[in-house]
Amino acid sequence: MSELEQRISVEQVRVGLYIHLEDWMDHPFLFSSFKVRNEKQLQILRSLKMTHVLYDPARSDQPPLPPPAADALPLPPVAAPVVDPEMEAMWAAKQARREKLAAQREALGRCDKKFSAGVATVQTLLRNLFSRSEESIRQAHTLVSEMVDSMLAEKDIVLHLMNTKAGDEGTYYHALNVTILALILGRDAKLDAWEMRALGLGALLHDLGKEKVPSQIRLKKTPWTTAERNFYQMHVAYGLEMLQQLPDVSAAALDVVAKHHELLDGSGFPGKLKGEQIGRLARIACIANTFDNYCNPINPAEAMTPAEALSFMFKYEKGKFDPELMQLFVRCMGVYPPGSLVQLNNGQTGLVMSVNPGRLLQPSLLIYDPEVPKDEALWLDLSAEPQLSVVKTLRPQELCKAVLDYLDPRTRISYFADGGGTASAGR
Repeated sequence: MSELEQRISVEQVRVGLYIHLEDWMDHPFLFSSFKVRNEKQLQILRSLKMTHVLYDPARSDQPPLPPPAADALPLPPVAAPVVDPEMEAMWAAKQARREKLAAQREALGRCDKKFSAGVATVQTLLRNLFSRSEESIRQAHTLVSEMVDSMLAEKDIVLHLMNTKAGDEGTYYHALNVTILALILGRDAKLDAWEMRALGLGALLHDLGKEKVPSQIRLKKTPWTTAERNFYQMHVAYGLEMLQQLPDVSAAALDVVAKHHELLDGSGFPGKLKGEQIGRLARIACIANTFDNYCNPINPAEAMTPAEALSFMFKYEKGKFDPELMQLFVRCMGVYPPGSLVQLNNGQTGLVMSVNPGRLLQPSLLIYDPEVPKDEALWLDLSAEPQLSVVKTLRPQELCKAVLDYLDPRTRISYFADGGGTASAGR
């Protein structure tokens, strides 16, 4: 019960009151907090066994009815049939939601295992790339091929937010994240299977040269000096040189590594290349790499939310990225990418968990409701809830601790893609 809410009897409830029901399991309404819109809702409310509700004066259209006199008879419920078909349908819909949520959680669990296995593979192959070069490159090709085959075989690829465990090393997550994002964009850009594999391998190995950059530069959280920046930028040349010594790395994959920091307006590095000097695969990798760096910088205090990063790249860095590919990337990620915190038009807060193709404004959300156990939190697909819409994105700093603990917004944004409507994302 918040400081603003007041406890009133059910008999005092009228149309226009914003009420809060204290046990989500004891009523058929989808949400525990809502404004009573009509007599039918009032009728259902009075038919339940609860005697009191909480009411929010600030969000109500009018005050509640006066409390009944001590000697007054209880207000009879609005006439209703013994079995109300509409109420029965509401209970059935609520149960169906719980079952669907359980299925979604199970699918996400399977996806989480794939994601964790992918991270472990990346960690192993990057660590052993030179001590066991042939085996490691074979692992890299296998991982990329599995991702590409899955994406090209499935009609709908869904991007999900993954739960990265605290203390995990960012290098491996960044490599996997950029690979997944680049392949999703490459798929929408109609790359063929060979191009997708070259793009995937180049994206997976794009930062290999950072091994030769001192950690005091690579992990520095304050601005670089000019000398430090120049040294950092050498990681591209280092990576290219290292990969040229390995077997079975195509020229197309090497080109991705060489040019993943080049920007169309010539402001990138190391070659300050422009326009057609930058191949299409490298342009795709650059978009994916830039987005992930904005969301997951070395200094967490500088992190953008996924929605902020996407908006910033699209609106303020137009000349830097291929405009057609950037539009496709927005379509892949959705206007509210996974990991975004949003507020709905009914005042509730949600965490975007996944986006679906063709539904840019209607992601799937995990909804904060203190009356619903966290492990049974509502997962809403906004495409199935026409009365609900996102009104704005939020930063974690805008939310209280209770909401943050419940929704658990990620300090590191991770993505994983899967087909068949159960896809996922993480880093």
